[in-house]
Amino acid sequence: MIPELQGFALVFNANHRLLPRALDGLTAAQALERPDGANPIHWIAGHTVTVRALLGSAFGCDAEVPWGGHFRRGGEVKDEPSWPSLSEVRSKWDEVHAAFMKGLEALTPERLSAKTKVMGLSDDLLGVVALAAAHDSYHVGQLAAARRRYGLDRILG
Repeated sequence: MIPELQGFALVFNANHRLLPRALDGLTAAQALERPDGANPIHWIAGHTVTVRALLGSAFGCDAEVPWGGHFRRGGEVKDEPSWPSLSEVRSKWDEVHAAFMKGLEALTPERLSAKTKVMGLSDDLLGVVALAAAHDSYHVGQLAAARRRYGLDRILG
């Protein structure tokens, strides 16, 4: 992996380990609760997987998320019965992570600085990678905080 991406790889690998920890011990009912109108834990997890795959597609991540439409940014939280189970979300997380990291590994400095129309923190692939890292971390943090409502342990530390 090129040096420019090594720090990002640490963040992606950490989030890969932390997201499943954030779901451990939750019941399906807890994962669907919407305290104060917030997005449910189940939606946040599905959204995180969906966006990781979407952003990774900019540089070769070929993971398909067939149920991703349920978890799009700005979308409504509805149709919960048609959502994949939390177990399916966790399995897809592993698949997306593997494909994402394979795509990341293949990036060259030239490709990393290539302009793209995919949303990122800048208009090149480095900006897409940076947004993916920030997005994962933001939502894993949300999941970590949300699980504490149920008296579950911290996921880190």
